[in-house]
Parts: sequence; C-alpha cells; structure tokens
Amino acid sequence: MNRLLELRRALAAHTPRHAAGGLDVRGRVIAVLLALVLAAPLAGISGRAAYAVGLAPAGATVGGQNMAGMTRAEVAAVVANQAAETTVTITVAGQTITTPLAQAGGRVDADAMALAVVSGEDPASPATPGGEPAATVDPDAVAALAARIDAQAGSAAVNASILPTASGDAFEVVPGANGQGVDVDALTAVVASATETLTSQSVELTLVDVAPAVSDAAAEQSAAAANTLIAPAVTLTAEGKTMTADAATRASWVGTTAVNGELVPTLLEESVAVWVDDAAAAIELDPITGIDNVDAEGNLLEPARPAQDGLEVTNRTAVTDDIIAALDSGESYSGELTTQAVSADTEQRVVSAGTDRFAYSADDGEKWIDINLTDSTITAYEGYQQVHGPVLMNHGGPGNETITGTYEVYLTYAEQDLGCSPGWSYCQKDVHWVTYWHGNYAIHSAPWAEHFGVGSDAGSHGCINLPEDEAHWFYNWADIGTTVVSHY
Repeated sequence: MNRLLELRRALAAHTPRHAAGGLDVRGRVIAVLLALVLAAPLAGISGRAAYAVGLAPAGATVGGQNMAGMTRAEVAAVVANQAAETTVTITVAGQTITTPLAQAGGRVDADAMALAVVSGEDPASPATPGGEPAATVDPDAVAALAARIDAQAGSAAVNASILPTASGDAFEVVPGANGQGVDVDALTAVVASATETLTSQSVELTLVDVAPAVSDAAAEQSAAAANTLIAPAVTLTAEGKTMTADAATRASWVGTTAVNGELVPTLLEESVAVWVDDAAAAIELDPITGIDNVDAEGNLLEPARPAQDGLEVTNRTAVTDDIIAALDSGESYSGELTTQAVSADTEQRVVSAGTDRFAYSADDGEKWIDINLTDSTITAYEGYQQVHGPVLMNHGGPGNETITGTYEVYLTYAEQDLGCSPGWSYCQKDVHWVTYWHGNYAIHSAPWAEHFGVGSDAGSHGCINLPEDEAHWFYNWADIGTTVVSHY
C-alpha cells in the first residue's frame, strides 16, 4: 500500500496543471515556465532518486533541451542562455522589427525556474510562497514595443485638443483623428509564446485603427472648463495706474494636460508671471546715478547730474499666486503691486578746474542754456554760475535725434499745438511753455512723459522734454537771443 501511495504521489508531482478558462494576455501575468515538460515515468523510481539528490528528473526539458540529471545551477545556466538568445520578430505593413525577448517584455527568472525543475514543482507556481512566478510578461514593455512598431509602420492617432478662437477670448475644439497601429493583444500573445517556449517567434501582424487617447467629446468638456476658468476679471493697480488682463490675455495663460482620456485645463504659472512682470516693468524705474564734477583734489566744482532713486515691485510672486488662486476658485481678482524705492548713488567725475570744462565760453553774467545729451540734463547758467539745474530731461530718440551745436532762443509760446499738420507724424495739443532755439527744436513741457532722464530719455521727436514746472521756469527765464548749446 505504501509503495502505491508513493507512485501516486510521484505521478501527481509530475502531472502538469492547467488553468481553467481563457488567458487574458494583456491583463494577467504569464506564469508558465518556458515550455518545461516534466513527464516523469509512472514508475517514478528514477525521478524520485533525482529529487533526492537535487537533479532534474527524467523527461524534464527547457526550450526543447533535455534537462534530466542536471543540477539546479546547470538548469539555470541553460535557461538564462536560452532566454538571452530568444527574439521576437514582427512584420507589419512590410516593415520588420526584431527585438530581444527581454526588451519585448518577456521576463524570466532563471534561478526560480531551475528550482522548480529540480524540485518537481508546478512551473506555474511562484518559487517561494508569496513570490513572483518564474516567467512573466511586462505589459509596459509590450506597450513600448508596440509604440516602436507604430512609429516605423503605423500612424499616430491625433488627440483632440483646444485652442483660443480667432478673437482669442474663448476656446474651441480642434478635432482628433484615428491612427493605425499594431494590435497590442496580438503582440502580447506573441511575446507570451516566446516567453513560454523560450523559442524565437516570427509573426506577421496587421495594423488596426487606434483611437486617440483624448476624444472630441472630452475636448468639448475641456473647452467649456477653460472658458469658465478665464471668465473672471483680473485687474492690477500700482503707482496710480490700472492694468487689466483682457480675455485674450487670460486665455493665453491656459494649458492642458491629458489625464486618463480627459483634457484638463490649468493655469500656467509661468504665463501668468510673465503678465505680472510686464505690469511691473511698466512702473519700475532704474535708479539714475548722480554725477558731481570735481577737480583733481576731489573738491566739488558743481553737480553735473542729479541722482534719482529707482522703483521696484516687491510682490510679483504673491500677486501671481493670488491671481491663479482666484481664477481657480471662479472669482475675479483685483490686487495691487507694492513698490519700494531703490536708492541711487552719486559718483565723482574729475574735470578741469578751469572754464574750459564748460561747453560755452560765456561773458560774465551772460545767460546761456547747457543741453547735455550724454547726461540727459539741461542747466541754466549766468556766466559760469549755475542758476538752475541740472534738471533731468528727455531728448530725441533714434531717427529723431536732437541736433548739436550753438543756437539762440528765437521764439516762445505759452501754449501751442505741436505737429498736428500735414507732414508731421504726431499731434500734441495744448503743449505749454514752448521755447524754440533752432528751427522746430524747442524746450517744452511733456505731461505725457512719466519719467525723465537716463533710461527714459530717448523719447521725443527731437525737442527737449521737461516736467511742466521745469519747462515753465526756462520759459520765464530765457530771453529772446539767449544762447543754447546742445552737445554730447
């Protein structure tokens, strides 16, 4: 009776187990040990003897090779070598791609497989309790192989997307399109077969339609969500200015991300930050370094250019974050850019202590006006004494440069329209305190200018632009015939 039980156990140990039902090659791990055939003789005597000494039993094969009598290490070496030599060759639409088994997704644990062989265990079971089977298929690797095949032989599906409308103030759908690609189920079956048998597989597959990951319907929902996202108003104030982001600007802040077939609109922080930076740049001002003329010993002769503090915005990041938070919550945003002064320095410029440092040889007490286009200053002199200034001013920009030379005041107007006639490209109405010193070149007020001096200076059509009160001072002080010297 004991002998019969041993024979039955030996027979059961060598009889392959079969899973019930179909094999879903995409969704489950292939747990079949490389076509291992463990068909021990019914007598079981030689097999039992092999188990006892840790050798592969009679009839055990791997990839068509007889393993009988081999040690676990020897079996593992054969398995590893066979797996390394196995390839998957796919032909699609006339294109052939050959890939090593491991790269195609076949995963073989040679040591675990060898243990099952010499132990007479079910090859489909994990080598250790709770462990992984000895042979599996990696679905991610199969998907990567499918992508490589599609890139060579197929055509990519085009996801539906959204874009701003022609007016830029709303979003509309850009329809997607089907592509053509290899059947992933069929490809997985080929990789599984190569993994199960440890023999190279060469198969011709056909292309199938591949739907885009993002459908037109998903894009329609995304467009509606994006339009809702940009609907609230966004306004900034700073230094007396109000800056509003219109709908087209807000639309430019939106990006999308495909997530599980959905197209999710989000606000791009970097895009919002660019708008905030532009708003800040409209009010920020670099400091203007003052210049004092000194002699060789460092004694002050006269100021050559007044220092002017700059202005910088201090809460760019906070404003950017607050705008995003408000729009994400469906709320309008109204905020303020806070600023602080940037202190200006004053440097010394060594010049001659004699009157040759001046641009004009003046008589004692003679009125004359110095226009320094390098320092962007205007200064009133009587003889060689400064009586007003230096004052920061703006002069002509590229293409409209202020002329240089020595001239005289010849005409003044308390108020005049500048340009405003055929042949002129601009028109400024009711400009005050106009003092002409050559042709159409004049000193006058420029209430439209926000800043004066270096950094803001090249903004006129050739005239010398001043703040209202400064233009008024020069208008009152200068007489007809007063010398004006313009120079660099």
